[in-house]
Amino acid sequence: MLRTLTDYSLYMEDIKQKLKDHLSQFSTNPYLFVGSGMSRRYLNLPTWIDLLKQFHAISKLELSFEYYLSLSQGKMPKLASVIGNEFHKVWWNDSKFKKSVEKFSKEASTDIPLALKIELCEYLKKIEQQNSEYNEEIELLSRAVVDGIITTNWDMFLNKVFHDYKVYVGQQELLFSESFSVGEIFKIHGSIDKPSSIVVNEEDYKNFNSKYAYLAAKLLTIFVEHPVFFMGYSLTDENVIEILNSIMNCVDNGNVEKIKDRLIFVLRCKENEEPSFQDSQMVLSQGKIIPIKILRLDSFLPLYEVLANLRQRLPVKLLRKLKESVVEYVKSHAPTNKVFVGDIDDTTELSDIEFVIGVGVASQALSSQGYKGIKSRDVIEDVIFNNKGYVAKLLIENTLPEITKGNVFIPVFKYLRAEKLLNGNGTLTAAAASQLSGKIRLKPDFPKCCEPDYNYSKKKTFVRSTYQTVKGIISACDTTHAMLYIPLLDKRNIDLDDLEEFLKLNFEDKKVREATVFRKLVCLYDYLRYGLDPGI
Repeated sequence: MLRTLTDYSLYMEDIKQKLKDHLSQFSTNPYLFVGSGMSRRYLNLPTWIDLLKQFHAISKLELSFEYYLSLSQGKMPKLASVIGNEFHKVWWNDSKFKKSVEKFSKEASTDIPLALKIELCEYLKKIEQQNSEYNEEIELLSRAVVDGIITTNWDMFLNKVFHDYKVYVGQQELLFSESFSVGEIFKIHGSIDKPSSIVVNEEDYKNFNSKYAYLAAKLLTIFVEHPVFFMGYSLTDENVIEILNSIMNCVDNGNVEKIKDRLIFVLRCKENEEPSFQDSQMVLSQGKIIPIKILRLDSFLPLYEVLANLRQRLPVKLLRKLKESVVEYVKSHAPTNKVFVGDIDDTTELSDIEFVIGVGVASQALSSQGYKGIKSRDVIEDVIFNNKGYVAKLLIENTLPEITKGNVFIPVFKYLRAEKLLNGNGTLTAAAASQLSGKIRLKPDFPKCCEPDYNYSKKKTFVRSTYQTVKGIISACDTTHAMLYIPLLDKRNIDLDDLEEFLKLNFEDKKVREATVFRKLVCLYDYLRYGLDPGI
């Protein structure tokens, strides 16, 4: 045994350094695989058998707990099935459970064991309470840099500690939801906020085990790509052994090396046992042996300190959003307002393609070089649909001076207003006029310049007396005449929402979109929507 505090501190620093060095060989951050030992440590929750015993005490079952235990041959899922079947009748008839019946009767009518699951979840919600003895550990755990968590626990401890992570409940969500291996919690045995999802009785385990092959395939990817810390499990835990058996059935002997050093079991030191970090092995079914690491600790603080200081360039929530956005674009080929894609096609040379990844509000991360590639069509689309997320300052500095050359009708007021470069009447402020001199010029006769040529302008009186509103024109005229007539209305009678809808409906028609009258109409909309201060 270590005899002095100084010796112990130096010894623990050595273990921490070994752990740091070990994790440094991997290009990805760890996953945590969390079991019931964590819930007992941090929430004072009972063991599986104690939970069923405590539940029996409040369930009003007729016979003793020992009687039901004798029917289960010591197997907890079997015990839960026996108690659940007996409790079903009590739950529906005893006034003690009246509120639960009223709340869950429709759901519980489909499955006998659901009464037990509902009340187990309600009971756990009442008794789970953070153990103040470990507040320092919990606070440090919340700062751990981990890509994700897999757990067989039902409680909400991990949800709260890693509140920015996306939670998947049950096997179905793990198998069939879109996951990105970053910022995720997989509650593979269910969660107390969804009683029907928890794996508790014999039938649940049979259903769970029947899908082990699919679960193993999903988990194998994680195990091959990440170091995995098993916490709150013993080396003989049936859940872990079953999962590892299934995973190893997918791996031939030649590929066992791919998970070597990635499986790290964190165990509490036994009495008179020193902390250590050592190589070991696990023997699975059919004599298959897998290499593992065992980290023995008498406090989890050293481990959490190492995990909290792992390298992470961005918050996990942003990393997940970035990956989600890129994957969505690859799948749909349609950029969202969170993803900007320049003009490329099948003829573009791959060597000419540059990648810029930006993370920030809207598109603040786009470089000025990226803004020089924006076309007039893009700006018109953004003004109509508000879907590009452009940074007004960068657009004004790098895009508008280029695309307004030789193009009289390009909408600019949206961006000028966003940068506070306009007076209330839609003219440039004195400072803006000086700043933008020679770069962007506003026509002095807005909105008259948006009207059609003289042959149609002379119909202004006819249009205003005949149609009066945007909807009136749209319903009575074809698209071409509508575009010509709408600018002739009294500007106070132009409903901007109706005009916006008209522009959206016709934007995809290339012939219409490229017509001067359409661009004039967009500029009119831009001026009325953004150029004029509504308070004027």
